[in-house]
Amino acid sequence: MIYMETIRGYPYRTQKDIATEFGIGRTTVYERLKEIEKEISNGRYSDYAIIRDGNIVLVNVLVFLDYMNYRERLREKNTRKYVPPFNPAELMEVCGWQNKIVREG
Repeated sequence: MIYMETIRGYPYRTQKDIATEFGIGRTTVYERLKEIEKEISNGRYSDYAIIRDGNIVLVNVLVFLDYMNYRERLREKNTRKYVPPFNPAELMEVCGWQNKIVREG
């Protein structure tokens, strides 16, 4: 028997949850989101990276991780051209969110 095993997490968190999960202040999260919105405008991330609906703000964790990893290079004109494109599939694998074919027997 062959079946597909899917392991995944919930890709969106609130600003408060992001701050708690990563051990950073809510003000830091707020500032990073403003910077990520600039990257959305530049085309690095999709419009779905941050979802705003009134007072509800949901942040894509994969986008947040990618931005935190490449933030310093993205902020510098000379180094941002060497930053690899956003690759959510790679981050999903690193985070343990994956599809795996399982064979029994």
